[in-house]
Amino acid sequence: MTDRTAEALRALDALLAEDPGARGIARFRPRDALGGAARALLEAGGAAITTGFPRGDVGETDGPPGAFALGAALAALGARVVHLTDARCAPLLVALGAAPLEVADPAPGDRAAAEALLARLDVTHLVSIERPGRAADGTYRNMRGLDISTRTAALDEVFLLALEPGPWRRTTVCVGDGGNEVGMGNVRAGVIDAVAHGEAIASVVGADHLVVAGVSNWGAYGLVAALSLLAGRDLLPTPDEARAHVGAIVAAGAVDGVTGLTAPTVDGLPLERTLDLLAALRRVLRATSGGRRGARA
Repeated sequence: MTDRTAEALRALDALLAEDPGARGIARFRPRDALGGAARALLEAGGAAITTGFPRGDVGETDGPPGAFALGAALAALGARVVHLTDARCAPLLVALGAAPLEVADPAPGDRAAAEALLARLDVTHLVSIERPGRAADGTYRNMRGLDISTRTAALDEVFLLALEPGPWRRTTVCVGDGGNEVGMGNVRAGVIDAVAHGEAIASVVGADHLVVAGVSNWGAYGLVAALSLLAGRDLLPTPDEARAHVGAIVAAGAVDGVTGLTAPTVDGLPLERTLDLLAALRRVLRATSGGRRGARA
């Protein structure tokens, strides 16, 4: 890897450090994690990407768009991609056209179900974008500290299995933004120190590679940008595509995780903030390529 590429990866990573929700991610965010996560994903022969954070009877707008974009990027690079979610959030993935789609609702501690699911997925890598990870007491909690276990399928069970030495070992790459997601066990102490209700919500589920961003969709787009940089091609969604992705899941019932409204916003932020982030990521790619690579509009 050239010095120029390494510098560009750091620039992409720095763009993800913005903390619009003032959650204090600077106190637990791993620095320069993006490059290692992207390089790991380049090795994926098959990747299962899970997402879907429940809010009430539906899922949030943060997570599915980023997961879908990352899946498209990996597929373009030759990986076999399968999307994974639960029955509650499945309509959002269907609305995006995410396929193939595996829908599963395992119970916490059901190792047999986790083994069967991981065998069925038949992948080398597991990826999580904004998916609940269990806390120390075994519950799943939202950012307000409320117990959402009754409406959360234990898809983190396969990540726990994949981290064990032995035949079920898989590479895990996770993205989160608040501390209660799969993968955030890596920085649990920092979450407890920095985030409101941290002791209650902090996930104990770790990962091989953890990317923390101000918004989880942003972290997924950062991974796509890093893959673009390493592969020498622009794999980021266009502004029109990103807007359409959010619109599709809102039409399918998704709500903003902060406001609870069925609206094309993400974590209380207008969609323009996400489009600005995509534009900034793309500027890094263009600056690094010197205009030689075909960038999407």
